[in-house]
Amino acid sequence: MLRKRTKHGPIGLDIGASSLKMLQFSEEGTEPTLLAAAHCQLPPLDDNPATRDAAIERAVAQALRQHPFQGRDAVAALACREFQMKSIRLPRMPAEEMASAVGFEAQERFGVTEGGTQIRHIVAGEVRHGNELKEEVIVFATPDDLVQARLKLLETLKLRPLAIDITPCAVARCFFRFLRRAEDVHTVNVFLDVGWRGTSIVLTRGTELSFLKTIDVGGEHFNEAVAKALSISREEAAELRIRIMRDASRQRADDKVTVSGEVRATVTDAVRPLIERISRDVQMCLRYFAVTFRGQRPKSLTLVGGEAHEPSIFQSIGGAIDIPCTIGNPLRGMSLSGNIGGRDQRAFQPAWVVACGLSLRGSRWVRTSGARPESSQLRPAAALGV
Repeated sequence: MLRKRTKHGPIGLDIGASSLKMLQFSEEGTEPTLLAAAHCQLPPLDDNPATRDAAIERAVAQALRQHPFQGRDAVAALACREFQMKSIRLPRMPAEEMASAVGFEAQERFGVTEGGTQIRHIVAGEVRHGNELKEEVIVFATPDDLVQARLKLLETLKLRPLAIDITPCAVARCFFRFLRRAEDVHTVNVFLDVGWRGTSIVLTRGTELSFLKTIDVGGEHFNEAVAKALSISREEAAELRIRIMRDASRQRADDKVTVSGEVRATVTDAVRPLIERISRDVQMCLRYFAVTFRGQRPKSLTLVGGEAHEPSIFQSIGGAIDIPCTIGNPLRGMSLSGNIGGRDQRAFQPAWVVACGLSLRGSRWVRTSGARPESSQLRPAAALGV
């Protein structure tokens, strides 16, 4: 008797600053079905690179042994600190000419030479520049050596790399599967990915990325501020904030609060200056977007990332902008997603956003508007996928 072969997508491999996450979906059914997921803590980025790489190898090998991942195709990503980014404006032109013009502009703007840097771009949309209509283009650049090192790491892990993605692109893609109606084509949404070392502000129109900014403020900075305010270690501050985020994510009236109001107030005061900086940057990005793209108003702002359940972020952003704010669950509507995020783990579900977006790359549940189809080709000297 022949056994039916299960179709599956690639393994989304999110190697973060503090942890590693792996996720894979089945391609059968009307919605993504979770095949396997794994998560483990990693040594800090400041540790010896060889020690960290060895920890990553052990974690991936253990995950592949202990969880039902299928195949070895994988999509990884570059974190925000691993690439440069600039927005430029160019005249409208065919795609082939645009790629050449972007490469020429990028060499000057980034101060790089041809051959040693990988350059990719996204056409964000048409804008008025004086009396002319031009294209707003988001340009990404990263050293080729870094891309090759990431490919080598994947090969060492016995994984077959399909693409090296950009983290904010994975964040946006994670939610594109919900934008299937005709009226969603021009809908503007904001995604705020608050991670360990930084925050990304991503604006999309339909299933196209239109604006991106990164801020060097994240969970490690919150922990440092709390540790200083309470005269405790960073590890103790991190554990305290995790308890507060768990309290904030619980929804039943009879849930017990584990941190006193006085301590929560001190923590809130400690992180307020950092949260206010994020809030100001979000407001400035929304103003720039409104002016650049002629007043299009976002429909919603979705908080994701490991710090999404930090109460001060939701309160500060929600009070500063007149846009509905929600905490996003990248696994919403997926079969068997409860296996990696039960009720007690709700505070950590938004942290799966990058792994989820990577694993959905090229899937039938994610469709771009047609102007910029995702590339599935991987070339040794040009592996960066946007």
